[in-house]
Formats: sequence, C-alpha cells, structure tokens
Amino acid sequence: MRPHLYARDPLLHALVPRLVGLAPAKRELVRQEHPGDQPVVLLTGRHGMGKTAVLDALDQAYRGRVPLGRVDVAEVDPARHAGFPASNTSAVVEVLVQLVCDLAPALSRTGFPRLLPGLFAISSWHRGGDHERRLARVRIDRLLVACDLQKADEAGQDGGGGDWTYEVSEGLAHTGGQQDLEAVATAVVTQYFRRHTKTRPARAVREWYHGHVAGSDDGEAALVRLCLRFHQGGAYRHAVERLLVAAFVEDLAGAYGRWQRANRTPRPLVLLDNVHTEGGEQLLDLILEHRAAAGPGAFDPLVLVATRLGDATARYPDATRRQLTELLSTSGWSRTTPASTSAGLLVVPLAPLDLDDVLLMLDRADAPLHRQLPSALHALTRGHPAGSALLGAAVVRAAGERTVGPDELLDLRTEDDRPVAELLLERLIPHPQHRDHLVLLSPAPDRDAADTLASRSTGVGTAPLPAAEAARYLEEEHWTADAANTAHTAAPDEAADDGRPRFVPDPFLRDLLVHRARGGPDEGRRWQHTHTVLREHYEALGAAHEADVLRHTLAASGPDPVVTRLTERFDQQDAADWLRALRHITTAPHPPRAQWTDQRAEIARGAHDHLRADTDATARSVNRLLHAVWYLRETYAEPLDDLCDGVGTELRYLSVQHPSGHAVLNRAAQTWPVSLRHGWPCPIEPSQPQP
Repeated sequence: MRPHLYARDPLLHALVPRLVGLAPAKRELVRQEHPGDQPVVLLTGRHGMGKTAVLDALDQAYRGRVPLGRVDVAEVDPARHAGFPASNTSAVVEVLVQLVCDLAPALSRTGFPRLLPGLFAISSWHRGGDHERRLARVRIDRLLVACDLQKADEAGQDGGGGDWTYEVSEGLAHTGGQQDLEAVATAVVTQYFRRHTKTRPARAVREWYHGHVAGSDDGEAALVRLCLRFHQGGAYRHAVERLLVAAFVEDLAGAYGRWQRANRTPRPLVLLDNVHTEGGEQLLDLILEHRAAAGPGAFDPLVLVATRLGDATARYPDATRRQLTELLSTSGWSRTTPASTSAGLLVVPLAPLDLDDVLLMLDRADAPLHRQLPSALHALTRGHPAGSALLGAAVVRAAGERTVGPDELLDLRTEDDRPVAELLLERLIPHPQHRDHLVLLSPAPDRDAADTLASRSTGVGTAPLPAAEAARYLEEEHWTADAANTAHTAAPDEAADDGRPRFVPDPFLRDLLVHRARGGPDEGRRWQHTHTVLREHYEALGAAHEADVLRHTLAASGPDPVVTRLTERFDQQDAADWLRALRHITTAPHPPRAQWTDQRAEIARGAHDHLRADTDATARSVNRLLHAVWYLRETYAEPLDDLCDGVGTELRYLSVQHPSGHAVLNRAAQTWPVSLRHGWPCPIEPSQPQP
C-alpha cells in the first residue's frame, strides 16, 4: 500500500481525470477537457517534492483501466543491453520501445503499425557488430511479445527475436550478400513485412513512410534510408527520432477513432519521470513540436504527465503556468502562441505542504503529541513533502512508546532502526561522495568560507575536498536556483539575514547537513575544528566581519566571549548595526549535544544571573537577550510568552542605556517579540542621522 499523498488532490482527482476522461477510484466517466489539442502536463520541483509520488499514485489509479505507459527517463541507458555503446539505439528510441511494450497489449486491435517497422529498421546492425545484433535481438523479442506477434514462451526460441535476427544473418550469408548495414536493413524490413503484416495494412504503412522520407523509391526503401540516417547520428538521427515520435502519436490517434471518441473512451496515459535529462528533453521537445505542427484542429488522444527536476521557466518560456489550487475546475490552458512549441505545456510547480497537511500526517499517532511538534516539524521541513512524510512517520512510530519532544525530530529513528535524518539525506543526495563533501562544508555560510574550509579538510587519503565540485553538484541538482521560489515557502531562511548567498541555499537541506556534521565518532573535535577554521577565515577578512567571527565563536566555544564582545561594543556601535550583529550571531548552529546541554531558555529567564555577579546590569541583560533570541530562532523552539516578552523587556532596558539608539532599540522591543512568536525575520529600523 502506497503512502497517502497530501495536497495533491487537484492533480489526482481533478486535472488528470478530466484529461483521461475517467475517475481515478471508480468506474465513472468524466467529461474530457481539451477534446482535440491538449497540453503536456509538466510537474516541477526539487528533490523530494513528490513528483515521482504523484506518478506512482496515477499509475496505481489507472493501470489496467486505460492503456498506460511509464518510463523513468533517468534510468534509460541506450547501451545497457549490450554493455557498451551501440549505434542502433538512443534514449528517445529506448523510451519509445518501453512505451510500445506498455501500451500495445491494451491496443491489440491496432497496435503500432507505423512505429513498429521503424523501430525494427533502425535496430539493424553493422557487419561484425555483435553488440548491436544482441541489442536488436532483445528489442525485437520484446516488441514481438508486446504486440502479440509471438507468444511470451517463444521468446528466444524458434520464431522469437533470437531466431528473427539469426534468420536475417543466415539469409544474407546464404545468398552471398554483403552483411553491411544497408543490406541488413533491407533484409530486416523485408522480413518484417513478410512475417508480420497483411497486404492492405502493409500498403498503408509503406505509403506513410514513402510520403515522409524524401528521395526514396518506395516505403521499404524509405525505411532502409531511415535506418542509415539514424546510424549516422547528429542531425540525421534527430530527424529520424522526430519521424518515429510522429508515428507513435499517429498510431495512438488511429487507435482512438470516431467510434471511441463518440463513446468517450478514456484516453491513454503516459507517465514520464525525470524529463530534465538529455533524453527526456529531446523526447518532450519532439512531442511538443509534433503537436505544434499538427495545429489546433488535430486530434491527439495522448495524455502525457511528465516530471522535471527544478524549474522550467527558462527552457519553456511560452508554457502556461498554474498553481495546484487553480486546477480544481479547469486547467486554464490554451495554445496562446501557436508557433511556439513550449506553448503546448501546462507547467505545475509542486508546492510545499502547509501546517494543516502536517496535522493530518500526525493524526495517525495513538498517543497525544507535544503541542509544539506539528509547528516544529513544519518549520524544520518548510513543508518539504518527503521530509515531512518521513519525519511524521517517525513521530507516529515513536509516540506509541514515549513522549517525543520537538527538539528530537532529527534524532528519531525509522522502522528498521536507522536515523531518519540519515535516510533523508541519502534520498535527497544519493551520491555518497557528494553527500560526505557537503556534510563537511555545510557549516560554511558562503562560497569563500567553503573554499577555506575545503582547503583545511581532507577527503579520501589526503586529497583536499573540492568546494567547487560540491557547489557544482548543488547547482546541477537544482539546490541553488530560485531558492526562495521553488523550494519551500513555509518559513524564511534565517541564515540569510545579512543578504549574502548561502553556500547551501536550501534551508531544510542545510539543516540536515549541519545536523549530520554534528555526529560521528569524533563529533566534538571535528565540530570544533570546523568552526575554528571558519572563525579564523573571517578574522583574516577584518573588522567588517566581526559578526561572522562571533557567530562561529558561539557555535564552537560557547557564549561567554560573545557576550563579552557584544557588551563592549554596545555603547560604541550604532544601535542598528549592533542589532544586525546580534541577529546574525544568533543564527549560529548549536554544538553537538554530547558536549553541550541546552540551557538557553533558563539563561534567558535569568536563572544563571548569579554566575555573572561580577558583571554589570548591561552585560547580564545582553547575556539574557543573546540566549533568548538564539533559542527562539531554532525551528523546534516553542515561542513561549515569557521568553518572547523577555526579549522585549531586555531591548527596552538596553534602549535606555544606549547613548544614541533609544528609538531603534525601543522599536525592536516592540517588533522582535511579535516576529519571534510567528517565526518571522526580526526587523531593524535604520538609525536616524545625528543633527
């Protein structure tokens, strides 16, 4: 049983049922939207936003009920059958082969009369190309079985794909013909029509290819020419792939004739995952080009739902873009720019979950939960679906045994007793080496700091960890672009208070990486080393980076030197600048819990004031304020009234002590408690110039 999907009903129960013409959970026809020209639905988002989960749900809802094909384009490897490159395949061809194998059994009345001879023709092999012949044998075997041209138990036997290619080679050898590519292609095409077509349909197919391949004497010669062009590669191959896609679409249209349309027969559904890959972009472009060239009056029954990692705005500028909530009653799509291929797209970014979705997830718990737990989970994940689901399941599981505190979320374990944070990182960053690099570099606030940290760290053996490689990986995997718009909107990225771009811009991913950086057998020593390196890096940059120095001092050495320096600077520094420093310093990650006990709330309440009896009232106030803000800015912190009010109290007291910053500090005393209660950024009004 698949896990429940949250906040995706507009796709699963509204848009796709209207496109297919069939309800997802019952035998009920739905009025079909876009009866002629229709959009390709492209779901976009980052890793873990639920793109594949939506395809899983659609697969489960419609498989066996409508012709359905599904391919993960990222897993299509043209050479995987042969073990090394072959000239008779490509990613587009492999996807088409898989779709034929998925769809043909449900289209047995017509099958794929145009596409099949084209796929057979390009499968031809060069003389001595044993790897190409093996790939052709496997492909032909699959296609014959899927299209009901041979029984499954005959595969690889007489009459099967192995016998099929063997007969071609034997026939050429028997006649003394040269087994070059053209001769093989001629024999393959001849044998296909002799074995697998009847006279009238074969004539129509020959005429179709003759009409689409210029310079050919007849249909069979056109198919041979098609094969030669495909093996040439480059623009020739692209043109052949365009024709094969046209054959695929027209075969589907032929299977849905006037009678099927009159009876509102549900349409075929194709699910393509990861079309941001090179092969995926090529295939999607070819389908969009075909639809744009066909014009708005052409009938195309194919319902295509695809997923793309990251954003699609730059590549598809004329696409229609809709939020999930806008799809409940209509797609809102029309081909506004007929000449543009991207106008055929309906792009739907998958939005983060909201707090209500998290509450529904946690409703499965058998025991009452801590009141702050739903808000803490949502603040931590920023509504990230995969993160929310895994952490929510871990909370529900643990709640049956004990009370789970909000600060324990990343320390929970999965059903098979693995750390849930570790599993999440593996899913979001599957490559182990990149994951390890990013864990070590994640405490670095910016790229320059990451470079310094990398130069003082080692990976395998004594090789320095390449910060450039880690940054490139983040960019390629869309963890950097449009961080504010495409990732999570549930909570602000507090670590970006100073306006500088973060080395790991996504706040949830960064929190996971930093949490992992605290762990390990030498957690304390490595944590200290990391923040010592970063502190020294900012010290070398001069006085302008004092807040950065104090931030890493707080993370590694504790609050005492930070309180001392903030107190010294209090009446020497502009009040607005002092607040900016405080705000930035309190984004410091807390130390590993094995070496540190979180007493920030108690210190903020004044419980440790007696330990600072030798300091003045201003120093004690700064100490309480620092600990209160540092604690309340944690994603798991409960914004208790006494702590939030205490921030206001301390700022009001300090406003009286500052020689020129009364107005700025007094205004912060009013706004910061409200902001901290709601998880908003703490605002700072600029100081007024002195007369």
